[in-house]
Amino acid sequence: MFAKLQVLLYLVCMTRADVLVTVQGMLRGEEHDGYTSYTGIPYATVPRNNGRFKVLVWVTGIGGGYKPGQLVQRDIIVVVVHHRQGPVGFLCLTEDKVPGNAGVKDVVLALRWVRDNIVAFKGNPASVVIAGQSFGAAMVEALTLSPMAHGLYHGVILQSGTVLAPWSFNYDAKQRAMALAKMIGDDEESTTLQNANIVDLVDKSNKLDMSYFPFGICEDRSLRNEERLLFEAPIDLLTGRKVNEVPIMMGYNTDEAYVFASALNDPKVMEKISKDISVLLPVELKFINEKEMNQVAQQIEDVYFKKDRSLPSFLAYHRDTYFISHIYRSARLHASSSSLPVYFYQFSYSGDAGVVPQRGVEKTGAAHSDELAFLFGSDLDGDDGAAQEHLVRLWTNFVKYLNPNRKESTPWTALDPTGPRVFDIGTETKMVDFPHTKVTRMWDDVYKVYFYSRNRK
Repeated sequence: MFAKLQVLLYLVCMTRADVLVTVQGMLRGEEHDGYTSYTGIPYATVPRNNGRFKVLVWVTGIGGGYKPGQLVQRDIIVVVVHHRQGPVGFLCLTEDKVPGNAGVKDVVLALRWVRDNIVAFKGNPASVVIAGQSFGAAMVEALTLSPMAHGLYHGVILQSGTVLAPWSFNYDAKQRAMALAKMIGDDEESTTLQNANIVDLVDKSNKLDMSYFPFGICEDRSLRNEERLLFEAPIDLLTGRKVNEVPIMMGYNTDEAYVFASALNDPKVMEKISKDISVLLPVELKFINEKEMNQVAQQIEDVYFKKDRSLPSFLAYHRDTYFISHIYRSARLHASSSSLPVYFYQFSYSGDAGVVPQRGVEKTGAAHSDELAFLFGSDLDGDDGAAQEHLVRLWTNFVKYLNPNRKESTPWTALDPTGPRVFDIGTETKMVDFPHTKVTRMWDDVYKVYFYSRNRK
């Protein structure tokens, strides 16, 4: 069951010709409003020629649909890559048949397909930007740390996600796999997993009592006849400057944790947190004793809850803890380890598109995934349309020029970690001082001591 599954590709390009000829035969496209899409593309080898269009390869996250009409109307090609997910895509063992990271390796195969075949769609294989959001962004960032993907892309866009986040990378990948094996066969044998069917794997993994996603990206082992994605943990690769250097555009949404609003607004949850603030501490932090835990809990109390323990303060805490602190750490390390620019942004607009507001809970900015409704949605008007125009223009500028600046009234300067500023995107655009410097420094210290150092072998 661990044989490679077919990667489904959806290519969209600005062309009126709906039939293309490959060496395997003709491929017919489907007409849409202003563009043609090609679905279920075969792995083919086609004659090389000079491609006109720059290419955006979009790596899907956990779910969602993507309609790239807004993007392709700016004269680029969009390739949407679907990959294996869950235990089928990210089960990781020290066994030859279950090396891990199969979902990310699917993306590598897709990038190789783009390199060899995109010219048939008038695309330029020498100008490829790869992008993703949330877990998709973590997968893309993993490729910047891997020799497997070297030379297959020329720029990167990371939206609201990073491989440094504990919800995307598993230090305890083998323990998670053994927990699944025990649930399936009442033992901890790898053969139990290898012999299980996909339906049983997925069903049982959904029942595992684990933090975040049950299975994520892992450090590959040295296995026979298998390419390795990651030779070390991502934090060590980044701090060691073992990075494929390309221009990067990355950032976050200002109200990322709004997607947790309904859960946090539960009276029982609020009461539990109010009685003991330490229950908020991230489960991945490893404390040797209660004194260490209480010290960190007091830091959190002083930063977020000194005035009150209200829902807005809890949302700010979750925004910083699970998103912004890790995203900025990644941006800072990329900017420090590369001679090429890192364009750092925050999307701050809250409008009618995107995540629907919860009754009685104010939405103060863009929630996690809100930008997707603007990049992959239909035409918007009013303030929504203004925000959409900025996002689509800046994103496609980066795809075409590896620089979002193209006759911009407000220049977007690259990140300087010594004095961090961020490009704010709303109905207008502007450079502002990064507003979370103090809290990200605190979380850097906490994770350095209680997470990264205590997970090193």
